[in-house]
Amino acid sequence: MTKLYTCEGDKGYTDLANGKRVSKDSVLIELIGTLDEFSSVLGLAKVFSKNEELSVDIEAIQNMTFSVMAELAGGKQSLTDEIIKNVESMTDKYCEEFSGFTLSGKTEASAFLDVARCVVRRAERIAVKAFRKKRISPYAMCWLNRISDLAYAMGRFAAKE
Repeated sequence: MTKLYTCEGDKGYTDLANGKRVSKDSVLIELIGTLDEFSSVLGLAKVFSKNEELSVDIEAIQNMTFSVMAELAGGKQSLTDEIIKNVESMTDKYCEEFSGFTLSGKTEASAFLDVARCVVRRAERIAVKAFRKKRISPYAMCWLNRISDLAYAMGRFAAKE
């Protein structure tokens, strides 16, 4: 196994999957880092979920997020119309009729899903900057919007556990 570090110092730059070297303060790296944070908070929600199907779906979102981060880092395109429709179907599965926003913190899992939603909404705001610079696809913008809706719906579902 190769080492996690190089002993060369990064001088504020990082390598993307496509071999490009970019500044760590670039909007793309900020977006990828925020999605990494989103996935980590989802992991906390998964640990506290008492519903097996919800836990499986949270892990599916984590895997999806990992693929999106790889795509944003110059890897192969992972987002498609089919993936967006899948997220919409998952949202419908967890969402009752929307009757307004609620306070978070009913259960541990719902609280972490609410934090995840806030993090992915931040990612969506960052993505607007990247999209304007033509650094991300329209699919990524759509996915971020839909995935935050899904996190909200899952949070409401988990509040009833």
